[in-house]
Amino acid sequence: MSFFRDLNAFLEQKLEDFIRANPQLELNLLLLELDDQERQTQERLLRLQQEVNTCEQQILGLVSEIRRWRDRIQTAMAAQRPDLVELAQQREAELRRRGEQLWTQRLNALHQIPLTQQLLQKIRDRRQEVMNRVPTTSAPPPPPPPPPRISSDLNDPIEAEFRRLELQTALEELKRSMGL
Repeated sequence: MSFFRDLNAFLEQKLEDFIRANPQLELNLLLLELDDQERQTQERLLRLQQEVNTCEQQILGLVSEIRRWRDRIQTAMAAQRPDLVELAQQREAELRRRGEQLWTQRLNALHQIPLTQQLLQKIRDRRQEVMNRVPTTSAPPPPPPPPPRISSDLNDPIEAEFRRLELQTALEELKRSMGL
């Protein structure tokens, strides 16, 4: 495995050198990173808003359940059944505790929404700053590379041999392009 570790370190160093030599690529990589951060922050904002809505819907459902158990308490009192009164009161108390938990969860999500919106605005501002530094004649950032193919059988000797061959070919091509 030392060969692969050394190869990986060598390729990472060459990539860093190449990026430093081409500041335009560095800006494009930063733009891609900011786009990813913006997407993740937007997803978080959407999840928080959905959490608020879900909590509100569950709280409304609990309100009707609490009313139903309150009616049952009255029915049990009228029937002079203190055992049922006590059980119904316990159930009502459980529902109220659950409602309080949902209310707290809703408040926490509501508190996080403006913070997440501020973060999203900061990311957008930063992206605009970077875009202003990118020359206008530049091409858009390159699309991300496709994910590497993973064999379904990692113990397949033919697959392993082809992976070695492909890696050797890629390494030789890299050396030729670097003049080594």
